[in-house]
Amino acid sequence: MDAEPNTTETEARFLSLLETRPLPVAEALALTHAATGADNGKRAAEWTALLMQELTEANDFHGLYLVIKDRLPSLAAALKPAGVREALRKACKDRLLLALLEAAAFGDLPIEESVRRLDLLLALVPGTLVIDPSWGLGTVRRLDDFYKRITIDFPGKAGHAMSFAAACDNLARAPHDHLLTLRHNEPETVRRMAADDPGELVRRALRSFGEMPVAKLEEVLGRHGLVPASAWKTFWEAARKALKNDPLVSIPAKRAETLTLRAQAEQYGDAWFERLAVNRDPAQILDAIAELERAERLAGLDSTRRGVLEDRLAFAIKGAHNTDPALYARLACAVSRLGFLTPPLEHLRAHLWEQQRFLRASEALAVRDVSALCAFLLAEGGHAADRLLEALPEMPFSLLSEVLSSLRDAPAAGEACRRLLAQPKAPPTLVCWLFRFRKEAGWPLPPLAEQIHHAIAVIEAKLSGESLRMQNALKQIVEQPKWLESVFEELDGPQRRHVFERIQASTAWDPTAHRALIGRMLKLDPALAESKRAAAPQAANALRQTSWRSLAERQLLYQRLIEVELPKNSHDIAVARSYGDLRENFEYQAAKDYQRQLLQRQAEMQHDLKLIRGTDFAGLPHEKAGPGTTVRLRLTDGSQRTFTILGEWDRDEALNIISCRTRLALSLEGKATGDLVRIPGPEGEEEARIEAVLPLDESVRQWIRALPSQPH
Repeated sequence: MDAEPNTTETEARFLSLLETRPLPVAEALALTHAATGADNGKRAAEWTALLMQELTEANDFHGLYLVIKDRLPSLAAALKPAGVREALRKACKDRLLLALLEAAAFGDLPIEESVRRLDLLLALVPGTLVIDPSWGLGTVRRLDDFYKRITIDFPGKAGHAMSFAAACDNLARAPHDHLLTLRHNEPETVRRMAADDPGELVRRALRSFGEMPVAKLEEVLGRHGLVPASAWKTFWEAARKALKNDPLVSIPAKRAETLTLRAQAEQYGDAWFERLAVNRDPAQILDAIAELERAERLAGLDSTRRGVLEDRLAFAIKGAHNTDPALYARLACAVSRLGFLTPPLEHLRAHLWEQQRFLRASEALAVRDVSALCAFLLAEGGHAADRLLEALPEMPFSLLSEVLSSLRDAPAAGEACRRLLAQPKAPPTLVCWLFRFRKEAGWPLPPLAEQIHHAIAVIEAKLSGESLRMQNALKQIVEQPKWLESVFEELDGPQRRHVFERIQASTAWDPTAHRALIGRMLKLDPALAESKRAAAPQAANALRQTSWRSLAERQLLYQRLIEVELPKNSHDIAVARSYGDLRENFEYQAAKDYQRQLLQRQAEMQHDLKLIRGTDFAGLPHEKAGPGTTVRLRLTDGSQRTFTILGEWDRDEALNIISCRTRLALSLEGKATGDLVRIPGPEGEEEARIEAVLPLDESVRQWIRALPSQPH
């Protein structure tokens, strides 16, 4: 082995290098490293300072930056981040490099972050492949030192410009093995992979984009054009099948849970069970046991390992007992599925029945888990089916659908549905379910025309949350030409006319959609044109009315929307905008989504307030039932009921005030004393006789005159 050169020879060699042009920076740095051990590093520090001085005088920006990065730990204390910026600026005569140096923000950020930013910017020469989280793979076209921005060609947007600072936050150089790089260089290979080897495409996606939930994977592959939305279901079924037996891939049971790619296969041996035995996180315990199930490792477990599973499930159930109904429900189903005796199943079901926790649980569960929960509750037998049917009005659609599908052969299910449909307002979830599955239900139900009336009532209502989703689903169903054609085949002439007139009078659709819907019905039954011509003069003169009280309430709501809710939303948008990149800013997107809802509500309220008129219903005739009258009915069982019909927005249960748009009011309208009528009742339609049609009494008039309270 050669002897190490002495310090004098090393110094002479170093000084000679400083005279060389261009200065060999790498060799000079190697000599400073060799001198690091001498004189407690003082000689190396002196040589580094000399090297930096020579590079600054030679305007060698890249060489100086290489020295600074190499000697950063020893320079950091003496030079400081702002000093690094000034040193590099002195060595730079290039406007573009100065702009990049400014974007690196030395002195404003931790020095390691500034170095990362400058390294990235220096690498972004034209032709470089980069990855943006929103736009995907792109090619650098040019860098502009005047406007301090970079122009990139993305597949979906050529010539996209972003500032240097934004590039530091969003861009990364595309690794050679990244999925998007592979598609850029070998597009046919990726197309074949998606078609013939979907499992491998998923693995590459996880390696390229990181671990993510299945729902996020669908969004990522769709956004980058790797798997179109129309092909996702087929693609994922094939990928799931291919990955099921891959020990390196963990496929979650729920779309919202993370799909993971391991570096090495999990053996599920003693170490795995030891980790599980000390795990105290209920959600992680359930995930681990679900992973064991998916790996098909439950069969043949010895009593010790089964004991670990039973003990951890019991521990997790205690943790979720009064904190997370959805997690509790999943744990209870796992205890039942695995055949464990503790905790006792009857105790688990009792807790879910109590305070109807099963409803809160189902709101947060995936469809597969809702199905398991329904089966778990029904397995109790006895009155379990009756308890579920009693809760139909409060159920989310997923649970209602599962319950009614499971009890399809039970007469009690049909009876529960008929009872709910006989009410003036049927649950939107039930109406939506019947519109999808009424032929499969097999129960005697109210006539189809009545079911359509319920659907239109839901479409016309002001709803939110899941009821709003049901409303949108029903609207889409009614607007489908094939659905309308099949329905018209079932309805007779009078029923078609009733449905036509009901939809014709509705204001739930925008004018374009409404005209298209009316046109389709006229095409299916040209005889309805007579109803349209007869209704035209009435429609022209029709007056939408409500009480002064209800009109004032709606005006106050509109005033609050304009003066409170919209300004607050604008403030929220401004605050969220200050958080940074709007494409990845959840708060900004949520505030903008809410703004769209508020503006839609504003337009609807403006439209309604423009058309409707206030009235006190004074001086109206009361020979026949209609708005501004009180109707006393005698039912076939001898009982008596009294209802007061007012305007479109009027309702008060205590005074039996109903809106003129309700099913009951429409069935009474135009009828006189002594007439027989069929009205909606708890057991379906029932017959009643009108005993009297009366003017409004004083209690109702006081209600009309009362001032509304301010909305909160």
